[in-house]
Amino acid sequence: MKTGFFDWTDREINLYIFDRRGGEARLVDTLSSPLDGELTPSLPASLVKNGIEDVYLSIPLSLLALREQDFPFSDRDKIRDTLAYELEGLLLGSVSDYSIDHIVTDSSESGSRVLAVCVEKARLRGIIDMFASAGVEPRVVTSLDLRLSGGRGEDLLDEPVAGREARAGAAGQELLNPSVNLRRDELSYQGDIEKFRKKLRLTAVLVIILLALLGAGSMLRLVSLDKEHAMLQERITAVYRRVFPEDKKIIDAARQFKGNMNLLMKKKDALAGIPLLDILRSIADIKESGITLYELTAEGTNLMIKGTAGSFEEVEAFRNSLSAEFKEVKVVDSGTSADKKISFTIIMQEKSV
Repeated sequence: MKTGFFDWTDREINLYIFDRRGGEARLVDTLSSPLDGELTPSLPASLVKNGIEDVYLSIPLSLLALREQDFPFSDRDKIRDTLAYELEGLLLGSVSDYSIDHIVTDSSESGSRVLAVCVEKARLRGIIDMFASAGVEPRVVTSLDLRLSGGRGEDLLDEPVAGREARAGAAGQELLNPSVNLRRDELSYQGDIEKFRKKLRLTAVLVIILLALLGAGSMLRLVSLDKEHAMLQERITAVYRRVFPEDKKIIDAARQFKGNMNLLMKKKDALAGIPLLDILRSIADIKESGITLYELTAEGTNLMIKGTAGSFEEVEAFRNSLSAEFKEVKVVDSGTSADKKISFTIIMQEKSV
């Protein structure tokens, strides 16, 4: 990953380009531009090359307010929490107008000496906006002069180290472990969050596309299943019409088919114990030549036969003959038809039951 480090001094601005891999930063290129007067967005923009993903910035000491403070403890978090209170009255204006970080220059069991590094928030915000307008918003704002001096006040009073090689080496160290980072609180770097939002938006779009594809696939499968269901319904209805042609009203062929089959099974069970062939043989032996039978119905132990005869006497004689083989033999219906035949219905029961 390529990382750019802008080294802004009073006389020039340098861009050190590093190749960061793991815990190492290797310098691959250095670009420089002299500075005559105020820094403008065009200068950093002219130095930037494609492929740089992150940018760090070192600002001149002249923009910083430095204060040394002693603390009776050495815990860095505790120092950070109390430093602003200690600086009250030592800075021009309110402490809340400054972005503050610190360097521990000396530490012992009895306490710590700290160099407070301060910059006005309004000035820092303007610097960040200027670099952002050039398309290179800095992730970290620090000062190479602080690293090169170790934060020692006596060394800071001397002229800053001007050699590019030395400053580039210090920049590589700052990439891995910044001495200070003045981008704090409301001025904190938001680029990672914005990148995450962009990735999240892209992910959301991809998820929506995936869901749309899945929905389209599901809809196609649903349409296919509906067509298959309609075809099966048509086949079931066709089979039902062939098996039960007398049933003209079909609402639910599958359910009606099941109901009719259950009814037939019940009738089958009811007829299972009746020896129909024996009954037919017995009735055939008894029947006189003038008697014609055309229907036999058996339900449980009850039998019903229908037929025609030449006269009422033949019907009565047939009934008497049946009484020898069956019981409860009764003529329940008789009458003369158009062809002068006598139609009759006889009900009876098996004697063996």
